[in-house]
Amino acid sequence: MLLLNGPSSSGKGSIGRALLPLLPDPWFLVPVDVISGLRSTVHTRQLTKDEIAEMLTRTRRGYHRAVAALASQGNDVIMDYPLSEPWRLTDLLEVLTGYDVTLVEVRCSEAELERRERARQDRPLGLARSQSVFEHKDRDLVVDTTNQTPEACAQIIAESLEQLDTPKAFDRLRAAAS
Repeated sequence: MLLLNGPSSSGKGSIGRALLPLLPDPWFLVPVDVISGLRSTVHTRQLTKDEIAEMLTRTRRGYHRAVAALASQGNDVIMDYPLSEPWRLTDLLEVLTGYDVTLVEVRCSEAELERRERARQDRPLGLARSQSVFEHKDRDLVVDTTNQTPEACAQIIAESLEQLDTPKAFDRLRAAAS
């Protein structure tokens, strides 16, 4: 399993798509946006801020378990997912116990993130800057999309997979949390 962790607009999805032809078949790219996009945006009543937060937490917990279900059947999965809240990592460490997870930090300069957010027009401006996705301070690989293409970053990841130190970041983070 590969977990591409970075702020919104950092290039996680583009790297994930570029990785698919570089990895031995079959790998599944499962971005959290696919799951989030399945929820209804039409409501019979206005949701409160707390109800929205609760719904988003349930959605993200469901995403963790959907990815684990795919992996439990022997599927290789690429997650495009920002670890922007500490509970997300804590939950994933538990849900993905026993799986080989490679944690990839996807970096990008703030100026480039803001440029991409403006160009995309599907994210609130400032979202990327607000996400604290690297607070856990451990990872297996780092790629920077500021000046590298998604294809170049995907190549770095694909070539590095067999040479990573063990235990991997998820195992180290799990051990530190115990």
